Amino acid sequence: MQLALFPLPICLLPGGFTKLRIFEPRYKRLVSESLSSGMGFGFCMLGEDNKPMPIATRVEIIDFETLDDGLLGVSVAGIERIEIVSWHSETDGLKRGETRILSPWESREVDEEHRHLSHRLEEVMHQFPQQQRLNQDANFNNLTWVCQRWLELLPIALVHKQHCYRQDSPDMALALLEQIIEKD
Repeated sequence: MQLALFPLPICLLPGGFTKLRIFEPRYKRLVSESLSSGMGFGFCMLGEDNKPMPIATRVEIIDFETLDDGLLGVSVAGIERIEIVSWHSETDGLKRGETRILSPWESREVDEEHRHLSHRLEEVMHQFPQQQRLNQDANFNNLTWVCQRWLELLPIALVHKQHCYRQDSPDMALALLEQIIEKD
């Protein structure tokens, strides 16, 4: 499947939400194409070499608005993991990639051993009301969802997030979180 790509130095995973400010003509075109096709676009982490990292998230536009400064505001939701098999830049700089859908991480129930990860995430989200509004469908009982939200939020290098995200399960992310987030 061919998708327009939106590379940024941030992480957004399936089940996650974020807001974007759109002002460059190439990204206005991306939004227009995404809405017309109904396919969404590839939201990918930007590597240190300014190239899209290979594992990305297909997102869909769920809302848009005109911001106070006159720019276009777009809210997007992470839908599924994708791999960028190849990509190229078009004349206006918009990146477009040939992608394939990857299997989702298996959903897991939060067990007693990992309940602290869920509780801490809930505390963090309560401290940031905007983040909480974006995650109205919060599922603090789903360990996979909890791991994905932590990967989005933690201030760790994108290369580490990418390494976890390219795995077929949340196990590596969970091991990383266990090292970073202390139990009560």
